[in-house]
Parts: sequence; structure tokens; C-alpha cells
Amino acid sequence: MESLEKFIRKNRGDFDEREPMEGHFDRFRQKLKTRKPARKVNLFMVAAAAAIAGIILTGTLGLLFNSSSMNNFNKKELSLSVISPELKEVEDYYLGQINAKCTQINTLKKDSSPEVELEVNKAIVDMDLGYYLLKKDLSSTPKEERVVSAMIQQYQVRIDMLDQILKTLQKVNQFNNR
Repeated sequence: MESLEKFIRKNRGDFDEREPMEGHFDRFRQKLKTRKPARKVNLFMVAAAAAIAGIILTGTLGLLFNSSSMNNFNKKELSLSVISPELKEVEDYYLGQINAKCTQINTLKKDSSPEVELEVNKAIVDMDLGYYLLKKDLSSTPKEERVVSAMIQQYQVRIDMLDQILKTLQKVNQFNNR
């Protein structure tokens, strides 16, 4: 870069005195005319396409998780009931509580707005994720007391969270009914 700069400074006078070759300006104008105009991006169309894609993705994931996450409790996988009869009783109690609360939530969320229903579905899916990760741990180490304890705590936390969701949905529905 420096050598070009030195060359320009050294021959500065030649650059100032000389004119471009004959027909240079005509060729330049011709190239400008034949050049394709720059495409203008319609930001409204891009935003609309992104919004539609987001809605489709959210709806698809919502349907997928809503239909599968509530029914996954009924699947017979490795669970606490396999380890001992006492843990089967504990698991049956918690799963009964969770299923009852999920049924109540499903009836209440039908009366709420789509945004509230989406948030409820997201919260339930997030809770299910922790549950399934613990079930995976249980499958790899079925007799480890730490995992069994974590599963029981997970059931308790899920019931507490479902209670909070129920209370919130009840408040939202009461507010909407006024």
C-alpha cells in the first residue's frame, strides 16, 4: 500500500495534467445505464414472513408438547415402582395428584387466552424436561438412593408448580369473567 502511495505522490503532476482516454466518459455512462438497479428489501414482507414462521413453529411445538407431555405419565418406563413396592405406592400417589391437577389445568386453560395457554404449556414442558432427565438417570442407576430421592422431590416440586399454575389460571379466569 505504501508503494502505491509513494508512486502517486511522486507522479502527482502527471495525474493532474492528463485527461482520461478518448471515450472514457461515454463508456462510463453506458456502464451506469446497463447496471442493474439495486434490489430493495421490503422490510414489511420480511417481518411478516418471520412472524408467520414463528407462529407456525410455536403452534406446532405447542401441539406436539401439549398432546404428548400430559400422556407421558401413563407410559410404562423404568420408574420408582420397579425398585420397590413402597416406592410404587409413593409414585402412584404423586402421579395421581399430578394427573388430577393436569386435568384441572386443561379444563381451565381452555377458557383463557391463547397467550396464557401457551405460557402454561411452556411451563409444563419445562417441568416435564426435568422429570425425564431424572428418569434417564434412574434408568442408568436404578438403585442409587440419591436419584430416588431426587425423583420424589421432583414429584413434590411438580405438584407445587401445578398448584401455582392452577391458582394463576383461576385468577385469570375470574378477572376475565368480570
